[in-house]
Amino acid sequence: MRSTGPSEGSQSTLTGDPVTSPSPSEGLTADGLTKIFGSTVALSGMSTTFRRGTVHGLIGENGSGKSTFVKIVAGIHRADEGRVTFDGTTVADTSGTGRTVRPDVRIACVYQDGSLIDELTVAQNLDLIVETDRRPDGDKAWHRTLLDEARLADVDVHTRTGDLPNNEKRLVEIAAVLARKPDVILFDESTSSLDERGVEFVLGRMREAAADGACVIFVTHRLHEVLAVTSDITVLRDGVLVAEPPTAGATTEELVRQMAGREVTAFTRRVSAQGGDRPVLLDAVKVRADACGPVDLTVRRGEIVGIGGAAGNGQAELIRALAGDGLTGGDVTIDGTPLRKAEAAVGVEAVFVSSDRREESLSSLLSIRENYTLAGSASSGHWWSWIGRRRETARATELADRYGLARGSIEQPVATLSGGNQQKVAIGRAVARDPKVLLIEEPTEGVDVRSRFDIYRSLVEVADRGTSVVFTSSDASELRLLADRVIVMARGRRVAELADEEVTEEAIVHAFTTAKDEEEAREEAQAQAEAEPVEEIRRRRGPRPRRQLTFTPATFVLLAVLLVAVWIYGTAKDPQFGTVGNMTAVLTLCIPLALAALAQLPVLLVGEIDASIGSMMGLIVVLLSFLPHTSPGLLFVVAIVAGAALGAINAILVVALRITAVIATIATLGVFLGVGRMLRPEPGGLINVDLATVFDQGVAYIPIMFLVVVVLAVVIDVYVNSTRGGLRSRAVGYSAVRASQLGVRSGRFRATMYVVGGAIAGLGSVALASQTGVGDPNSGSGYTLLSIAVPVIGGALLAGGRGSAIGCVLGALFVAEVQDFIPFVNLPTGGYLIAVGVLTVLALIVGSSRLSALLPSPKFLRSGK
Repeated sequence: MRSTGPSEGSQSTLTGDPVTSPSPSEGLTADGLTKIFGSTVALSGMSTTFRRGTVHGLIGENGSGKSTFVKIVAGIHRADEGRVTFDGTTVADTSGTGRTVRPDVRIACVYQDGSLIDELTVAQNLDLIVETDRRPDGDKAWHRTLLDEARLADVDVHTRTGDLPNNEKRLVEIAAVLARKPDVILFDESTSSLDERGVEFVLGRMREAAADGACVIFVTHRLHEVLAVTSDITVLRDGVLVAEPPTAGATTEELVRQMAGREVTAFTRRVSAQGGDRPVLLDAVKVRADACGPVDLTVRRGEIVGIGGAAGNGQAELIRALAGDGLTGGDVTIDGTPLRKAEAAVGVEAVFVSSDRREESLSSLLSIRENYTLAGSASSGHWWSWIGRRRETARATELADRYGLARGSIEQPVATLSGGNQQKVAIGRAVARDPKVLLIEEPTEGVDVRSRFDIYRSLVEVADRGTSVVFTSSDASELRLLADRVIVMARGRRVAELADEEVTEEAIVHAFTTAKDEEEAREEAQAQAEAEPVEEIRRRRGPRPRRQLTFTPATFVLLAVLLVAVWIYGTAKDPQFGTVGNMTAVLTLCIPLALAALAQLPVLLVGEIDASIGSMMGLIVVLLSFLPHTSPGLLFVVAIVAGAALGAINAILVVALRITAVIATIATLGVFLGVGRMLRPEPGGLINVDLATVFDQGVAYIPIMFLVVVVLAVVIDVYVNSTRGGLRSRAVGYSAVRASQLGVRSGRFRATMYVVGGAIAGLGSVALASQTGVGDPNSGSGYTLLSIAVPVIGGALLAGGRGSAIGCVLGALFVAEVQDFIPFVNLPTGGYLIAVGVLTVLALIVGSSRLSALLPSPKFLRSGK
């Protein structure tokens, strides 16, 4: 648990002296840096130097330009004017290419909203971030060593990152960034989700990095942390640098005044609501959730209850369970009405605000006005009720002004706001509903001091109107200022309660820091009394997380069973179906389809889609029909080069011109098909007959080209699952934005996969041409949808990040077998398409179930800490 206190004094209680350097070099210099988003000037003419060998604080209110500066330095944004240099050499400018001038300069950032890829394991994220030359030589267990040094001994390296508590994810990211030993390290609100111990650890690592000569820039709203660790401070207001005081002698009050541009009235502790006879609005009895419970809690009308504890001890799970989310046992009632699931919360007038504002608390693509409206008239009444625009705009403007929302317009999409301003919208939207019960997770995370006080006042106002407020916080000062009662959690249990005059900052911090140790001692005593090892007690909390599998064994088993079942049934109906000759024909029929699926797979892996694969193959078949006397070897080269060129066209449209992949590739589908029909209005021309001879060759009745396809699939799977490039491709598929923040050139990977996919489609075109024998532009039309369906059947995710080349081959083999099976049993010719559709749905169901089964138990991950 962290102790802040922006209203109470100028110096922090955190230990450690600010780092200074006796003879710093030039360091990182911003020269006239300007960035404009639409009508909003995010940064205006910023010029300053951040010295090597120091920790430099960068502060300002929400929307002041701090994160914009960080993203320009990190290469996420491109400056509109000015440049950034390191030791005199440009590393970022208006061209966006400055970084390539000094590739030896390592710039790393811990971003406000995190950069780790949730779908990857902890070890895979570490592999992605830490370059090979920065890893300990000969230490195969370096992942484990790194986590132990970051005080994460209980985190398994094979744990799915998304299942870690936020504080542990943040420590993993910080450990990985520091392991790179960067020249410049930017910490953007990197301590906001950490407890007292985590903060002390991170501030200590900042000092160490600065002592090693790094330029460390600390962006935060936690002013006592700035005063504890920095040597100099830069203050931004509305995108303009307004002050650069030395840390020595600076006070919290002075910094707040410089950030706001005026005096800020501090928030004083609320006078606790009196009256034990007030009705109970929230009643929780023996509530259980993952890593939490049983917990009893009663909250009366107008009462504010805070839930705290050392990070990762069940606070987040408890408040979600009180909102009906993740509730696994016990009873929750809102004003006497049972609440059993999250979807029913609105109906009983309970509102939950998640700390994950972008994904859960806001409709990020809607405007500020529309988000506020959703909290009121748009979520009540009949579906045909008219929403008055003038009244709606006035109400939204009033709410925005109440919280001092920095905005260009009330019509601005919420996604374009800074993190702190997004939090203001989320809180304001919830308060505007006037609920009976308001549940908030970390209400002021990432919010500046003035806005924090505004949020406190709004929560007190809504409580004074009769709403019961329950919130979690890792900030002891926040709990002291706001809560009538504080519930202390340790290892998922309620272990202490402070009320009224007991709610002091010292008492809260003491309770948090001792509760976990006391719970561990209780557990050890229990183990000794029962003659049972502590490890056995912890083992019963949940299974050890398994290594995340990148293959899809359940889907493979399903495909294998279906392949055998169709073969047995077909042979029983007609013995000719099971002959060796017919099986050879099925393998031959499978080759172009398998290659079409393999062409789609790289594109799917990076989260894109290519609807033009089929027409691309048809066009290349037409091109080959104009080369009847060309040798088969040269035809292979021509087809692969042509496919790569056509793939490059898609890459330009999607990546360079930023046209949505589906729209762009549907357009090129039509273009490729149209060009093919212009070249061959009717099927014609001849494909070199020697090509068919190549594809007819086999080993033990197995076509050689089928074996080539299998080898290609194995190579692709090995690359995707065992190389750094493959890991980066999957990271881009899971989240291109976060992959870019981790240093992966997402655009380059996406473009490359279109080109690679086109090249493989060219190889498939050769197989298709050997079967058609003539130039037919429509020959590839049947592969348009199948090129997407078959990878999905083989275990790929349309959302990106996961897929198997071997799965593509098995899926293509099944489709080819069913297509061959239809005539033997006298089914309609479209029967195989029905079978493909049914199998696609089955594969999605099996894949979804498999993923759920393989994901480690959150109960295990969030207990035993």
